[in-house]
Amino acid sequence: MIEIGIVSDEISLDVEEAIKIGLKLGIKSYELRCVGSYEKRVPYIERKDIDFIKRNLDDGKIKITALSPGIFKIRASEKEKLKFELEQVLPDTFKLATELGVDKIIIFGFVRDGTSGDEIVEILKNASMYAKQEKFNLLIENEPGFYCDTGENTAKIIDFVRASSEIDNLWANWDPANAVGAGEFAFPNGYEKVKNFIKNLHVKDSVNFPKFKCTLIGEGAVNWYGQLMAIIKDKIIQSITLETHHLPLVESTIEDLKRLRAILKAIEESEYEG
Repeated sequence: MIEIGIVSDEISLDVEEAIKIGLKLGIKSYELRCVGSYEKRVPYIERKDIDFIKRNLDDGKIKITALSPGIFKIRASEKEKLKFELEQVLPDTFKLATELGVDKIIIFGFVRDGTSGDEIVEILKNASMYAKQEKFNLLIENEPGFYCDTGENTAKIIDFVRASSEIDNLWANWDPANAVGAGEFAFPNGYEKVKNFIKNLHVKDSVNFPKFKCTLIGEGAVNWYGQLMAIIKDKIIQSITLETHHLPLVESTIEDLKRLRAILKAIEESEYEG
C-alpha cells in the first residue's frame, strides 16, 4: 500500500509534539513547513528543533520527505523580495535540506500580477538550474490566484521551463484541492494534464462554492477514490502527504487519516478482486 506522510504543522507547530502524535498514528514521513510558529518557516527554524529532527532521523524513527519554505509565494514584480528569496532563502533551504537528507523543495508559482509568462518561466528556469547544480528537485505547488493554479497551467509552465533548457529537476507538488479552488475539475482533468510531472501529492479536500474552503476528505469536490486509484495505477509516486487544513487540527487529522486509509483499503480490495 502507498505510504502516508503528513505536513508536521498540520498536527502541531511544536515539532516534538507533532512527531510524537504522528508516530502514535502510524506516520513515519514528515514534510516540514512551519515549526514553532506560523512566522517561522523552514529554513529559519530554531536550532533545537533541527537537532530534535536529526536525532529522530538518525534513530530511524522518521523520514523527512520535503521542505516547504514558501519560496515564490509572492508577486514576481516584488523585485526585492524575489532577490532575497533567490539569493538567501533558496541557498539556506539547500543547506538545511542537505543536513536533513532531503532532495525535494516545494516552491510556488507566483501570485498573478500581470508579469509576462516569459518572465515567470525565466525566473523558474534560473532557480531550477541552481537547484540542479546543488542536486535538488524543485516541486511547484499549485494554488488559487497563482500562475501555477490548476494542473493544466502548472503543467504548461513546467513544460515551458523544461523545453527552454536542459532542466529535468522541476516537478509538480500536485494539490487537487487547490485546483478545485482555482475552478478546475481536478480529477481527472487537471491530473491528466500534470501527471507526468507529479513528484509529490498533497491530500486534503475542498469546495469552491460559495467560496473556496478546505473540508474533511470526502466532504469536498475532489474525487479522492479516483485520484488515488490513478496515482497507484499509473505508478506516479510511492508516498502521499496529508495536509489536513481543517480545524481542530489533531481531531481533523485523525478523522482524515481514517477516511484516507479506508479509501486506500477499498482500492486495494478492488484491485485484488479484479
